[in-house]
Amino acid sequence: MRLKALFGNVILEKIIPQRASKLILAEHVAESICRRWQVVSVGPECKRIKLGEFVVFNTGTAGEIEDGGKKFIILPEKDIVATYEDRDVEAN
Repeated sequence: MRLKALFGNVILEKIIPQRASKLILAEHVAESICRRWQVVSVGPECKRIKLGEFVVFNTGTAGEIEDGGKKFIILPEKDIVATYEDRDVEAN
């Protein structure tokens, strides 16, 4: 990834599930049910969010960007409203 978060911003990567139960999902179906975003870059002024966390955020100020075929969101740290405590969230 060539993007780097600045100031109090974070960059999130969309985590697209490849499987649901025992079914392999088509990419457009997987994207439509995706609700998981992982923090892949944290600006130097961020105080609470850490690299690698899975988060829920307010979409009001989010800017979506594509880099290297992957989708990312850039937003202020203050717009993250929750983090997942369960580390197995990626597998669900």
